[in-house]
Amino acid sequence: SHAVSKGALMIVLTLVLLQFMISAKAGLVNHVDGQTTVRLYEQVPAGMPIQTGSGGHVELLLNPGSFIRLDEETTVVFDSVDLTNVVVRVVSGTALIETANVDKHTPIRVTTGTLRVLIASPGLYRFSGDTASVLDGKLQTADSRVSVKKGRQVTANGDQYQESKLIPSAEADGLNRWSQQRSSELSRANALAYRDHSTGGFSPFGLYGPGWGLFPNRAAWIYSPFLSGFTFIPQHTYRSYYGYAFVPVFVFAQRGIPRATAQTLRSTPSNTRPAQHQAGAIRGSVATPRPPSGTAGRPSRGSTMGSASGGRHGGRGGSRARR
Repeated sequence: SHAVSKGALMIVLTLVLLQFMISAKAGLVNHVDGQTTVRLYEQVPAGMPIQTGSGGHVELLLNPGSFIRLDEETTVVFDSVDLTNVVVRVVSGTALIETANVDKHTPIRVTTGTLRVLIASPGLYRFSGDTASVLDGKLQTADSRVSVKKGRQVTANGDQYQESKLIPSAEADGLNRWSQQRSSELSRANALAYRDHSTGGFSPFGLYGPGWGLFPNRAAWIYSPFLSGFTFIPQHTYRSYYGYAFVPVFVFAQRGIPRATAQTLRSTPSNTRPAQHQAGAIRGSVATPRPPSGTAGRPSRGSTMGSASGGRHGGRGGSRARR
């Protein structure tokens, strides 16, 4: 029965990878906690509302190295899921976008309330109501009238913009803490993938990406059984806003990433279990997180984190809420 269940798992993982590779679109559900209207691995089409209930959180893939994370009681819609034209609309609630790789020719476009902005720089951004906040990075309004730098926020007020210093929000602490947890897990999965690759072992990781000419920003998604979801390989050395490091494409390439094919699936051999990859196996490989500079977006000491599961195998505990 163990062999059957493992075989069934590999079939499911293979189908997930094939679905993602064939679609090559933004909007794949990468992690689910609590009540939501989407399922893990679901490819969300343009125009479909993504909703979270009380205590619910969702992480979705944008382009390689970019994630959108939804707070509880939040509704978001993708107006476009084309990788070269990602357009996100925050209808209600709060969302964070973390991005490690951005092509300035194909910025991520976000509408929140009546405000429309472009993300054209790596960083961490929060969207709520008519306000966009830059915890790290830089964004500009869609009409290019205003550029907003780290530690600042911009609010739409009719046809005018109000730019001000970023104001810490107790309401955002839960989402920020959950986002930090996700960044930590993604970094660990990235390091595990590199460890398996560099030791020459037959890896259970499914590689899909760029250096193979699929994505304009030349970063890669890589499936991780450690996460039960995707992590990424950045084009350049990257350390997240929360202080977690990621091994870049050129370091993987030095170990001989296959370049002859654009799509690579690796199946798990019968004597290999994804569960054997534990956090302790990469101790020292991931940088110790440093507290974010300033107070913007930093979780307060007494805050609580929604109802995130906190498990390494993200998304398995998610349940669907009524639409």
